[in-house]
Amino acid sequence: MEEDKIVLVGNESDLLHSGYNYALRHEGKRYPSAVHFTHYQILSSLKLPEAAVEELLCTTSNDVYNKAAVLLRENMPEGHDLNTLGHYLLTSLHSYSLQGLRLRAEHDREFERTLMATNDALLIVCDDKNTQLGIGMDDKTFMEWMNKEKADSRQMSYWMRHNHTRPAELGHNMLGRYLMWLRYEIQEKRKQQYLARPLVPVNSISTEKDGSPVRVAINDLVISFQGIFRPLSNYYAFPFEMKGERYRSVEHYAYEKLFNSLKLDDKAIEKIQTTPIPLNLLQVATKVLRNLNINPETIAEKATKMDRWRQSAMKHKIYHNEYLQQLLLSTGNSILLDSCVGDPIWTCTATEVELQHLLTKSYVTPAKLIQYMLDGEEDNKTPKSLKHLYGNKTGLLLMELREKLAITTTSRIPLLSAINVGPLKSLVSPNIICFTPESVFHPLYPAEIRTSLDAPPLASPAHYVATQAAKLLNFNKEECEYIFHETTSLECWQRLHETIEDRGRGLELEQTWWMDKRMQFIKESLQLLLDQHPALLRALLDTGDSLLVYCSRFCSMDAELSCGMREMDLRWWMREVGISTKSIIEIFTHPMAFRPPYLGGNRLGLILMELRRDFVLQGVFPQQLPELQLSADSILGTNSPTENFMTSDYFDILQPWNYTALWVNPLFLMAKDNYPDAMAQCTRIKTAPRMVTIDNEKVTDVLDTLSKEQEVTNEALKSIAAEDLRAVFMKLCSGLRSKCEEMERQSMDLAMLSMETHRLQSIRRSLADTSERAEAEGGGPSSSSTSGPSISAPPLPSSGSSRRDHHSSSSYGRMAAGRERGERGDSRERDERGDRERGGGAEKERSTRKERMEYKIPTTSRRKFGKDRGATSTSSSTTDKPSSSDRGRDKFQDTPSSSTAKKRPHSSPPSRKAMPPSPKRSAPAPAPPPVTVAAPPVPVVPKPKRNPDEELSDGEILSTDEEDN
Repeated sequence: MEEDKIVLVGNESDLLHSGYNYALRHEGKRYPSAVHFTHYQILSSLKLPEAAVEELLCTTSNDVYNKAAVLLRENMPEGHDLNTLGHYLLTSLHSYSLQGLRLRAEHDREFERTLMATNDALLIVCDDKNTQLGIGMDDKTFMEWMNKEKADSRQMSYWMRHNHTRPAELGHNMLGRYLMWLRYEIQEKRKQQYLARPLVPVNSISTEKDGSPVRVAINDLVISFQGIFRPLSNYYAFPFEMKGERYRSVEHYAYEKLFNSLKLDDKAIEKIQTTPIPLNLLQVATKVLRNLNINPETIAEKATKMDRWRQSAMKHKIYHNEYLQQLLLSTGNSILLDSCVGDPIWTCTATEVELQHLLTKSYVTPAKLIQYMLDGEEDNKTPKSLKHLYGNKTGLLLMELREKLAITTTSRIPLLSAINVGPLKSLVSPNIICFTPESVFHPLYPAEIRTSLDAPPLASPAHYVATQAAKLLNFNKEECEYIFHETTSLECWQRLHETIEDRGRGLELEQTWWMDKRMQFIKESLQLLLDQHPALLRALLDTGDSLLVYCSRFCSMDAELSCGMREMDLRWWMREVGISTKSIIEIFTHPMAFRPPYLGGNRLGLILMELRRDFVLQGVFPQQLPELQLSADSILGTNSPTENFMTSDYFDILQPWNYTALWVNPLFLMAKDNYPDAMAQCTRIKTAPRMVTIDNEKVTDVLDTLSKEQEVTNEALKSIAAEDLRAVFMKLCSGLRSKCEEMERQSMDLAMLSMETHRLQSIRRSLADTSERAEAEGGGPSSSSTSGPSISAPPLPSSGSSRRDHHSSSSYGRMAAGRERGERGDSRERDERGDRERGGGAEKERSTRKERMEYKIPTTSRRKFGKDRGATSTSSSTTDKPSSSDRGRDKFQDTPSSSTAKKRPHSSPPSRKAMPPSPKRSAPAPAPPPVTVAAPPVPVVPKPKRNPDEELSDGEILSTDEEDN
C-alpha cells in the first residue's frame, strides 16, 4: 500500500462500492448487488425463514444493512441474542463481503479494471450512513476533518492499520479493507498466471499395458544435457552395476550385450570395455565388426534389442542413484533434449538455441515440438525444415521416468549451494541496474589480477577460475595448455567448459564443481579484481543499494548464473507483472522447477551484491577511490551483443546474429497469450554498429604489412580482425578519393592552360592571315601603318615557308587546323601539281602579292549570320577578288607545299565566339612589285562534311565552323 496516495470511494452510487446496483448470479439465484448477496448469505446461514430472507432482496442497497438487522431481531434463532451472535456476525460479514466482491470482480470487468487502476493506494469509503463499512463521513466532511486534524496521507495510513490509535470520529472503513484485500488477491492471481505456465499433456514414445500411449505433462522450458545436467545422458561416463557386472556407461552396457549376443570372443568385448569415452563406442564397434566380417543384416536384427538394452540400463542407472533422481526432478516439467553426437534415434540433432528460437513463433507449441520428435522422417505433417528434430528418444524416456518419480515426491533440489539473501532483501532499493558480459563486473573483463604479490599476473578473473578448476578437476598438461593457450578471457572461459564437457571427471567431483566450487571461484576472482582495481570498486559502490541483474540469454549450462533475459525485456516484464525487487530476489533463489520458464537464478548479480555489502561494512567510502573514466553504458555494457553470449557455444561479438537473435523468455511466453504490446516489445532487435578501429598507428602497420606482400591470401586476411580490415579499407578509399580529387584539379588546370594556348594560337593565326591577304591585295607598308592599332605578334616565317603559312592561315575559316595526315598529304600533292603546271609565273605572282599586302585584320574574318551571310567584306574593293569565304580555297589551291616549311603545332582552336579580336600588325616596306602573269584559278574539290559523332585522332582540331555546327 502506498502511504502517499489516497483514493476516496463514495456511497452506493460509486462503482467500487459494494452497494452499487450490479446484478450477480450465484447458485441459481440473482442478487441486485454485492451487499444484498452478503446479508442474504448471513441470514440464510442462521436458518431464518426463506420468506423473510427473500424480503431482503426487495430492499434498496442503502437500506439493506438496517433491513437485515430488523429481520434478524424479528426472527432471532432460539437461545441466541445479538451478544452471543456478535462474533459470528462479524466473521460472517468479512467472509461473505469478500465473496460478494469476488463475484462482482468475476462478472463486472469494469469494476475489476477500476479497482486495479488504484494501484497500491489507500482506499477510504466515504459513506456517512455506515460507520462499519465506511468512515461515517462524506467526502467533503472528510476533507474538512483532515484539514482540522492536520492529518496527511501517512497519518491516515497509520490510523487505518492500527485500530487502537484511530480517532473516534473516524469509522472502521471495513469496505475499504475488503477492496484492498481483493485488489491484492487479483494482483497475486495475475502474477501466478504470468509466472507459472500451464502444463500441456502430450503423448510420449512408450505405451501402457492397454496399448495407449504414455501421457506426460510438459511446459515451454527446454533443458539440454549440458553442465550440471550432463550425467542424465546415456553418453556420460557414469559407472554402475547391473546383474553383478560393472559398466562404464549405458552405451557400454548396450554394446557389450550386442557383442555377447553375436557370440564374439573376449578380445572383442575387451575393446568395448576399455574404451573410456562413450561417444567413441560406435566407431570402435564398427571397426571390430568389419574386421570380423559380421553380416550387416545380422547386426540390423539386433537393433531393436539394443534399444531395449539402452532403456533398461538407463532406468537402472537413475533408479539406483538418488542424486540422479533429484537432478531429473529438478528439471520440473521441461522438455529434455539430448543433443550429443550419437545415435540419431536416441539423440536430437537440434540444439536448445534452435528450439528456443522456434518457440518464439506463435504457431509453435511444446506439443508440436514433441510431435516433431515422434513423427518419422516420412511423416508429411512435419515440415521439411524440421525433419531433423526426429529422434531424442533419451529425452522422451527420461520425461516418462520423471513423471513417475514426481508422484512420490514434491520436493526439488536447488542446482546451486544456498545463499543468504536476507540481508540483501532488507537493504535493496526499487532501482534495478542491469549489466552484460561486456561490463566491468563480469569475470570476462580483461583486467590483470594477482593471487599474491610475487605471483605472475593473470589476464582476467576468468583465468583465475580456470586455474582453480584445473587443480580441482585434475587436468593434465595437454588440457591446461589448450585452455591457457589463448590469452583472451572469452577463449579461456569457453575452452575451460569444453574440456570439462568432453571427458567426465566423475559424478561426485563434477557435482562439487557445478553446485559449489564454480560460484566460489567466481566470487574469489571478483574479490581480487575489486581489491586490486580501486576504480572498479568505486563503480560497484556507486550502484548503492540497487538490485544488480546479470542479463544474458538462457542456457542450460549457465541457467543459474544469469537472469536469462535481455535488459529491455526484463524491465518491461517486471513492470507488467508487477514484481518488486524484493520479490524477484526471492524468485531467483527458488529451485528451477519452481521458477517461471527461462528465468535464471542471477547468481552472479547476487554475488556482486554480497561483495558490495562486504566492502561497505568494512568502511570503504566511494569518495576515497579514483573514479572510473568510462560512461555508464560502457561500465555496464548496456545493449551489448554479448546478451546473446552462451558458454557452451562459440561466440563472435562481430556476428550480426548477436544483434538480431531472439529467444523465448517469460515476456515472450506472455506475449504469445494475446498480448500485442508485449509482443512488440520482445521482438525489438538491436542495430548492429559498424566496428572500425580508430588506432591510426595500428591501421597503418596493417596497411604496410599488406602492401609489402606480393600476394594477399585469404589466410592472411582472416588473421586480421574485422574492425582492422574495415579501417584499412576506409583508409584506402579515403586515399583514393583524395587522389581522384587531385587529378581532377590537375585536369582543370590543364584545361585552363589549353584554353589560354588556343587563344594565343588564334591570335597568331589571325595575324598571319591578315598578313597574307595584305600581300595578295598588293598593299604597302604605308597602308598597314594607318590601318589601326598594332600589337606585338609572333615573327613571320621565312620566305621559304611563306607560301605554306599563307595557305594554312587563309584557309583557317574552312579548314581544320589539325586535319589527319592523309588529308594534308592529298592537299600538298594538289598544290605541287598546280605549281608545276603554272611554272615560274607562280613565283613572280607571289612576290607581287607580298609587296601589295597590308598588315591589318580583315573584317570579313567574322562569320556572317542571317541576312549578312551574302554581304562582301568592307576591306575588299576590287570586283575580281573572291569573297572571304572562298579566298582561303583559292590561296590553298595556288600555294605550293614546301618541304622546308616549319609545321605549325596541332591544337584545337576555341570557338570564334570566344575569340578576341585580332590586332593589326605593322610590317616593313615591301620591294617594288615585279610584273607577273596571273595564273588561271584551279577549282578546289569540295571536302565532305565530317560526321559529328566521329572520334578525333591524336592532335586533330575541329575548325570553328565544324565546332559551331
